[in-house]
Amino acid sequence: MAEKKIRAVIVGTAHMHCNEIAKYLSEESRSELVAVADTPRIYPETSDKRYTRNWNLKNISEHYAPKSYADYQEMLEKEKPDIAYLLCENSQKRKIAEEIAKRGINVVIEKPMTVTAEDAKAICDMKQKYGVQILVNWPVAWRPYLYEQKAALDSGKYGKLLKLRYLNGHTGPLGRGVKHRGVSEQAEEMTDQERSNTWWYHTDTGGGAYLDILCYGCYFARWLFGRMPEDIFASGWNLNTPIGDAEDNIVATMNYGNAFAIAEGTWTTPRRRIPAGPELICTDGVIWCDGSADTGAFISACDILGNDTELNVQKPKVYPNLPTFYADYVEGKCKIPEMLTTEFNYDVIRMIDAAVRSGKEKKASKPQ
Repeated sequence: MAEKKIRAVIVGTAHMHCNEIAKYLSEESRSELVAVADTPRIYPETSDKRYTRNWNLKNISEHYAPKSYADYQEMLEKEKPDIAYLLCENSQKRKIAEEIAKRGINVVIEKPMTVTAEDAKAICDMKQKYGVQILVNWPVAWRPYLYEQKAALDSGKYGKLLKLRYLNGHTGPLGRGVKHRGVSEQAEEMTDQERSNTWWYHTDTGGGAYLDILCYGCYFARWLFGRMPEDIFASGWNLNTPIGDAEDNIVATMNYGNAFAIAEGTWTTPRRRIPAGPELICTDGVIWCDGSADTGAFISACDILGNDTELNVQKPKVYPNLPTFYADYVEGKCKIPEMLTTEFNYDVIRMIDAAVRSGKEKKASKPQ
């Protein structure tokens, strides 16, 4: 008799990463994507162009999921999945995660976990309340070269970490020429009105570069420093996205007392000019990412005199994506990485929360 497969559903097609998740599920022989459903929309999208939620839903329905539902709660009741991948608007994650968890279904929330520290704490509490597992998926959690970079830092060869510099972004989630994993084609040209009718460009739905892009900088700072910053000073601007009230460029300085991190998020920069990962400036050298996360990245390093050095670290085993990891986890072959836990992501949201408050108050803010 064939082993029972992990029954998965996708809840929400608001985030275009749902296409990537659907593709990975189709490639994982121990899992099956049984259905997909979008969630109630705060902004009624008026376009079916590539990467909009209508297009995402159609793409998954036609290529990956045998069933689609108009109501995600009906889907949960009828399909009774083992796990649900949640890709709704950021502002709805707490509410919809609870709808999933209270049915005894495990949850994977696409990054970031939610919008506020209060909502993040509530999601953490759901695990014990409903007896379920809740994970947070980060695309960067499946990049082997980033673990090699951390291993080089942890080796002590380059001394103490003094400064982390990180820039991440693109031309916007639905911006000109943007391309998202799981789909080979670039975004289609959209009018300002079409973009404005999506959730991405509005703060009331958790849109904007703070939550979409700066979250990665908070992730890396929390992971590589191994602790929370003392305070954060951030500024945000809407430089070239007048179609909504959300910021399209962010910069944040994270104070670690005797070290600091500088993280930038952008929706106005071609991906070609975005580094593959953070740069780590240490007391005895520098460790940085060369190449592209899309076409092939690798780690380089030099000593304090600027001479190239060999990393001499063991290349870690890294799962290619969350569905593959999760299948091994169910079989008892691995443990949950720190970065996927709600506890780690609670810290990340506290950092984003502080950055947002700092941007509004024009002064440094402590994570609460």
